[in-house]
Amino acid sequence: MKKVSLFFIATSLSVAMVGCKKNLLDVPNENDPDFAKVYAKGEDVQNVAAGLFNTIYNGEHAFGGVQMMLGVASDNVTCSHGNAGMWHMSSEPRDLAWDNSPSYANRTQTKGTYDAMYSAISTANNVIKAINDGVQIGDGGAGNNRVLAVARFIQGIGYGNLALVFDRGHVVDETKTVEPTFETAVPYKDVAAAAVAFLDKAIELSGNSFTIPKEWFGTASDISNADFKKMCNTMAARILSYTPRNKTDLAAVNWAKVKTYADAGITQDWNVINDAYATWYDEAGDYLTFPGWGKTDMYVVNLMDPTQPQHWDNLASFPHPPPSVAPIDQRLNTDFEFTASNNFRPDRGYFNFSNYRNKRYDALYVAGIGAKAEVMKAENDLLRAEARAYTADLAGAAAIINAGTRVTRGNMAPVAAVLNDIIKAIHHERHVELYTTGMGLQFFEMRKLNLLQKGTPLHMPLPAAMLQVLRLNPPFYTFGTVAKADGTGTSNAGWR
Repeated sequence: MKKVSLFFIATSLSVAMVGCKKNLLDVPNENDPDFAKVYAKGEDVQNVAAGLFNTIYNGEHAFGGVQMMLGVASDNVTCSHGNAGMWHMSSEPRDLAWDNSPSYANRTQTKGTYDAMYSAISTANNVIKAINDGVQIGDGGAGNNRVLAVARFIQGIGYGNLALVFDRGHVVDETKTVEPTFETAVPYKDVAAAAVAFLDKAIELSGNSFTIPKEWFGTASDISNADFKKMCNTMAARILSYTPRNKTDLAAVNWAKVKTYADAGITQDWNVINDAYATWYDEAGDYLTFPGWGKTDMYVVNLMDPTQPQHWDNLASFPHPPPSVAPIDQRLNTDFEFTASNNFRPDRGYFNFSNYRNKRYDALYVAGIGAKAEVMKAENDLLRAEARAYTADLAGAAAIINAGTRVTRGNMAPVAAVLNDIIKAIHHERHVELYTTGMGLQFFEMRKLNLLQKGTPLHMPLPAAMLQVLRLNPPFYTFGTVAKADGTGTSNAGWR
């Protein structure tokens, strides 16, 4: 395992990008000599655009981001280690508010993801501004549409990730500046709406013919404009489906719109080819499955075999469950591995113990070489099914699920065209089939169904370093603890 470095925003809220410093809440200033130098030539602008998605990817999957702590907070993965905020976010009862102080050892987890998203967004803004100001990429600007589509896509998924993880954010683009104050940060719903609007622009631009080099997205082959359009649609469906903080938000989702996006989404796995830790490395996924680190939470083991305990009680005398004999989901045998012992520290809670770990990607992580799904076709299919379930097409939803991994890989019984059964089936697949793909998928799933354990933060506050930039004084606001469970910032329900 090897750490991947991220671009970090300095305390002045500026980031070093290709030798120029830029306030992330300002629009590009074409009169700035650094801007003029870096973005003057089409070839240079294209080279900058080529690295945009890698910044997003590292912000999602690096050790120094939120993926690992969201994984344990969702009871999808379990780990008692203090690294990466995991013990903090998995403690039971959930009476540890997220420590949003400038001195907290794990403060870089939220800051890492936050900084990476804004770094990519800021660079995308610069790219778009340069093209709008007349920079031509290729002969007669033949490459402009491709680069613009990618930059809009980055704006969309960058803001989408911010909306999914944080309670608020500042929305800027190539034309809009924002005075950097706490008051000018808008709620997550507004950030999500801006993200989808940017993706709509990317979808429109993808109507033009172009090919994206495989190196830009770490894919096995170049990406056509038609396939890129599908990626844009899937990301828009994702944001709309995963943004809700509770069942009230869930009921307000425009599911007809989700259906339109998802039906136009990816038709095969969107894989990123890990390259021996050089450029593309799903580091968080490695740690969440590596022997001695993350194990499969008993909540998920129980989904695959209801005879297994749903929770490891916080008792030294709790018996280690034997391996499953007849799981209802055969992926417990193919994708997971029974473990006869635990290496976690008992003083940090027996509730972290488990008798299974995920082995599906072991071959990939031996040398960090191979394909790992950024978004599975199965995930888009679940979005398609979910949209139909919430728009009264239960037969259509069931048909999609029964043609998918629940049956083809899990060998499970087909689901009936009953709303509650369909929602449970989707829930099952997101915990089992989508294990460690994406960033925080299971957390978002548990959150919108009011299943996160009571006291769990529903989203994260703006990082302490950002609040210092905004000239606020500690103690900084945060979320979490049973005492502050309000259902809007902190879970007030939970599966147990």
